[in-house]
Order: sequence, then C-alpha cells, then structure tokens
Amino acid sequence: MLDILRVEAAKAAERIRKADSIHIFTHYDADGISSGAIIACAVNRLDKQFHVTFLKGLNSVPETDADLIVLSDMGSGYPDIVSRIEKDVVIVDHHSPVGRIEKDNVIHVNPHLAGLDGTYELCASGAAFVVADCLGNNDDLTAVAVVGMLGDKQKMVGGNAEIVKRGVESGYIEVKRGLNLHSGKLREVLTLSTEPYLDFYGKEEELEDFLSKLGFSGDEDIDELGEEELRKLANAIVLKLLKQGAYEGVVEEFVGRKLTLKNELIENAVTYTDVVNACGRAAACSIGFAICMKDDNYLEKGYRIWKKFQVELLEEVVRRREEVKEGECIRYIVMENAPSTGPVATILSRYVYSDKPFIAINIKNESAKVSSRANPRIKVDLGEVMRLAAEKVGGRGGGHRVAAGAMIPPDKVEEFVKEVDSICCAMLSSS
Repeated sequence: MLDILRVEAAKAAERIRKADSIHIFTHYDADGISSGAIIACAVNRLDKQFHVTFLKGLNSVPETDADLIVLSDMGSGYPDIVSRIEKDVVIVDHHSPVGRIEKDNVIHVNPHLAGLDGTYELCASGAAFVVADCLGNNDDLTAVAVVGMLGDKQKMVGGNAEIVKRGVESGYIEVKRGLNLHSGKLREVLTLSTEPYLDFYGKEEELEDFLSKLGFSGDEDIDELGEEELRKLANAIVLKLLKQGAYEGVVEEFVGRKLTLKNELIENAVTYTDVVNACGRAAACSIGFAICMKDDNYLEKGYRIWKKFQVELLEEVVRRREEVKEGECIRYIVMENAPSTGPVATILSRYVYSDKPFIAINIKNESAKVSSRANPRIKVDLGEVMRLAAEKVGGRGGGHRVAAGAMIPPDKVEEFVKEVDSICCAMLSSS
C-alpha cells in the first residue's frame, strides 16, 4: 500500500541525511504538530541540527539559515510560494496538490501522488512516518502518527491501517475492543467529550437521567467497564447521536475498538490527540510538540491547556449553534473575534447539522478566516469550493474534499457566502 510513496520518501530521507541543518515548518494542528515531531525525532536520532517553526498557513516564503527546508502538513497547495524558495525543499503533506511547482530541487512526499487518498487513507503524520522509516528504525513513531490520523478525522484504512499494524506488531500500539473515548470518570468523560459531541455540557439533569437509565452512577471509571456495560453505553450513545442529527459515519470512529499507545506519555490515543490539538489551538504548539517528543516536563501543562480548551469550545458551540443560518445548499455562521473557527465547524457539521456543507467564518484582526466541513455522503469538494470562492473575492483557499479553509477580506464575507452556496449547488446538482 505504501510502496509507491516510499520511493519518494527514500529520496527525502537521502536529502535529509546530506543536510547539515534542517528547518521544519509545520502546521499548528494535531496532524501538523505530530508530523513535525516525527520528522524532528528521526532527524534528532541522526544527530542533525534542526529547528521547528509552527505556522497557521504557508502565506509567504519562509526565512531560515538552514540549508534544507521541510514543509510538514503544508506546501502541496501553494506551488507559487514553494517555487520562490531558493533552498532545497522537502514537502511532507497530504493535502491535494494544486498546480505545478516550478522548482527543480523539491522532493514531494504526498499520498495523492502515490495512489492514496490523503483525505482518509494517510495524513501528514503518516507520510512523515514513512520518511522516518526510511531514515532508520523508528517503529515507536507509529504511535505519534496515530495522533495525526485521529486529529484529521481519518479512517483506519489504507496507509493508516498499515502504519497501525506496524505499531501493533512492534509493540507500540495496542488495539482492543472498546470505545475510543477519553479515560476517566464516566460523568466527566461524557460531559467534556467533543469527539463524539454528546451535547451534555451544561445539561446536568439530562446527563444524570441518561446515566440512570443505563444503571450507571457516573462515578465509574470508563476504562474499567465490563463488556456488557460498554455495549449498553455504546448503544445509548449511538441512539443519542443519531437523534441530534449526527452523521452516521462517526459511529465507526469510536465504537468497536480502542487504541492504546504503549510507550507514550499519554496512552489513551483520543486524549493524546486532543491534548496536542488543544495546545496548537491555544497558541502553545511547543507544549504539544514536547509531549510528542516524550518530554514529561510539559505534560501537566498540556493537560491544563486541554481542559480549559474543551470547556471554552463546548461553551462556544452552545452559544454559536443558535446563530447558524441556512443558504440554498449550505449552512453557515459568521462570527467576530471568536476564539476558534475550525473546531466549532467540525462539531456542528458532524454532530448537529450533517445534511449540508457547513461554513464557519470568523472576522478577526482585519481578516476573515473560513473553515468549511462536510462528510462523504455530501457530494462536494470543499477544497475546490474554497479555492474558487476565495479567489473570486481576492482571498486564498483550499484543502480536502470534506475539510477545507480560506482567508478572505472581511468586507467580502457576504459575497463569499453567496459564491460558496452557488458552487456547492452546482456540484450537488451534477453529482
């Protein structure tokens, strides 16, 4: 499955070996932080000098004194910017490649260029592991790759499944029957859960009624529940999700098997992913990165950031769902100075409004950030929608079919929404 990708990954590994100094520029989300950490760890084991910088996007040519630039979880959709980089470049990305990179000294490791679907079958952390695997014995990094898979809502198929299998065989990942939820007391787990989003936050009586009907007190440790108890809990959660409008495909993501990362600071894969993601969203990427690098000095701080982020996100979702508007073929929300955009769009699109593409726009600091989300049953390509609509209003956009983004001028928001709605309608009518 990964053989074709390994050809280009081997070239990237060879270029990394020849470099005296390496500068890794990576995205700030869970997939970006974990993929950057995988490359950094593999490079560190070669006793190479390296530096890591976290970016929200590749909006300009990165400056560095290093002789090799590695773009992790970014680069494939910015051929114009990559073409202007004078130094050697290795791209380790999973976003759909756009246009042509007019530059000879670029090695491009991307599942889309190797017959794999980068939306579902391999993320940036998975591609980074393939590069790391070409650099030496780095089987332990399969566990870190799981963070990117879960963070980007990918499926355990294709290249992802191959990497997880490798981790299981080498003893770094354990897969067993269960629920892929946070560890902890049942009441708190269900209250703070955002994947899946159960809509129990601030609804204590509703939660107590839910638990009581299942015969739980809420003080049970979820990791110590028996098989029959887990089955009852899973069935009840699934019914609740479907009633609140969730996309049915989310069920397979948390029911059936639980991933444990045996050699990591945080063994629960869901918790690990959410802690790293929260650090990125809270502008504390280095904390999430340190946890991926197994530095336990930052673990407690990472947990605090995650808990605060979860509460703020849940409060934001409760507040914002009342502001959702409906176009002809989309649902959308326009916010000002909101603390987060992508996570709100993800939760509402997956668990509340799953029948149409969902667009979240956040006007902040004289620009408007757009996060768009859909699911596989909605036949639109949001990466293309964002690219076309953003270009129409003087912005820039792109991404995956089911998760994409854009940056646009704040005075063009209304025009942008109409353009997105029009393009989505056209795609849906032709599907």
